[in-house]
Amino acid sequence: MNNLYQDKYNEFINNIHQQMFTFELTKNCGYSAFITVYKNQTLMELYNNIVQHFENIQIKELYFISPEREKVIVPFSKQVVSNFVRANVMCNPCKLTSIYNEPNPIVYRLYIDDGENNESRHYSSIFL
Repeated sequence: MNNLYQDKYNEFINNIHQQMFTFELTKNCGYSAFITVYKNQTLMELYNNIVQHFENIQIKELYFISPEREKVIVPFSKQVVSNFVRANVMCNPCKLTSIYNEPNPIVYRLYIDDGENNESRHYSSIFL
């Protein structure tokens, strides 16, 4: 019975990486958590998943920081997540990169400004 569970669990984890993106969401206070979203979901659904995960958090701004230190806003739109990710990965220079090295799965960091802390303090601490 334990092997059946382990097999199903391994299949589940494998499907996450094939069918979903994993984001590490970081709040202004420094707390972070993983969240997944299906590749064919919209950015609006990503926002909704974040609100549900953080129990009705108010998102003032959702963004990531490029390797060139550019703040890139994730729009609240009907754009498909895979199209947004692809556009920011395939551009030159690449704006969205995985935060963990191989052989770890790809995980992208997004920052949430929920109005709880001073964003400028957080934004500057990213580069210290």
